[in-house]
Amino acid sequence: MSHRFTPTFTPPGSSSRSFNWLSSTATNTSKQSKMIASAARAISTSNKLPSRKHYKNTVTIVVGPEKEPYTLHKELLCFYSDFFRAAFQGSFKEATEGRIELLDVQHESSTADPSLPRHTTLANLWVFGDQYQIPLLQNCAIDAIIKKTELSKTFYIGIVKIAYQNTLENSRLRKLAIEICVFDMTHIGHEQSIFGDDQMDNWSKEALVDFARAISKAWEDESPWRTLPVHDKCFYHVHSEGEHC
Repeated sequence: MSHRFTPTFTPPGSSSRSFNWLSSTATNTSKQSKMIASAARAISTSNKLPSRKHYKNTVTIVVGPEKEPYTLHKELLCFYSDFFRAAFQGSFKEATEGRIELLDVQHESSTADPSLPRHTTLANLWVFGDQYQIPLLQNCAIDAIIKKTELSKTFYIGIVKIAYQNTLENSRLRKLAIEICVFDMTHIGHEQSIFGDDQMDNWSKEALVDFARAISKAWEDESPWRTLPVHDKCFYHVHSEGEHC
């Protein structure tokens, strides 16, 4: 029996489970790569909305090791995702069967404030959007990370680990994580240091090298500490050439 999927978070105090599209890996299979290569670019800006034609047909998405089925609108998936567009509008069996399995996607129970999810949830949503070519999801997730960091005056260093384990070199998520660590976090001489004993597991060799390069450039440029650089709104966004918010 299939279920209709509503992408919501569980309110505080609730024990029900929500499905947050969290991926356990960022490595595409060869089949996924072929699907992505054969697809057009997905929508990456929020000013372009789906129409009635995007709610005509449904497909089944089978999720996780438990193989839990969800029923979603096919054209809506294709509107936002290059991967799903190629899968359901191409020559693959998924297009014929109207069914696809995402066995490396995990469920997550969330008790976070639904208006602003946890840093880890947002980072994992970005990773999912990266793997399945959903640029608008990536852009919304990274904007929410920036907003949450600004409002809460905190940043979860675990995002560095998520970014470097699950994304490629020069990904926007890596760039944002390193920039926040360089310009807005305590580095030494404090129990809240990003290099405290309890935080070192979050730092890979690659992440430390990128941090060193970024802080060296900040010193060279005499950039002020505790002040994040001012960027264009789309600096951390994923867009097609010539597209912007």
